[in-house]
Amino acid sequence: MNAAGIRDYVTSEEFLVHPAAAGASELVRGEIRVLTPAGGAHGVIAGNIFAALHAFVEARRLGRCFADNTGFLLPGLGDTVRSPDAAFVRAGRLPPQGIGPGWVPVAPDLAVEVLSPTETEAELEDKLRDYRAAGTTLIWVVDPATREVSVQSAASPERWRSEVDTLDGGDVLPGFAIPVARLFEGLAK
Repeated sequence: MNAAGIRDYVTSEEFLVHPAAAGASELVRGEIRVLTPAGGAHGVIAGNIFAALHAFVEARRLGRCFADNTGFLLPGLGDTVRSPDAAFVRAGRLPPQGIGPGWVPVAPDLAVEVLSPTETEAELEDKLRDYRAAGTTLIWVVDPATREVSVQSAASPERWRSEVDTLDGGDVLPGFAIPVARLFEGLAK
């Protein structure tokens, strides 16, 4: 609320040029949420995931991968721009003319979230609920502390993968597989 007690509402178009959008932030139903910058471990994990996804997707021309801090305007959620730590969108769902300026106008097919020590469980659940409501069919939640990945899919119940397991792309990225341990390469134990 502003000083006059009136709720400030920001549209997704206004958010594009808002100073908060220059840093780590999201727009949730017209409310700007400033995020704490990620630490080094978070960046390493997000980078490892993006690199593996990008190599697989580009070699097969399956669509586009998006790096951390890319804003997705989630359809049906009214002025909600979420920014996963890595994401994939199938080629057939991308604008035929290519990605233009502004937010990516579709929900990701795969959204990856790397847990942050400052993010509450309620904040994470709110974000995951938004992805699912907008049509995201596969979500990976990576926990750096336990070195595990929660795999959440519209087609099956939640599954957990540890460092001794392999993470796969399911129906979203058939054939994609990576040892979970590789997500944590470059991190101190």
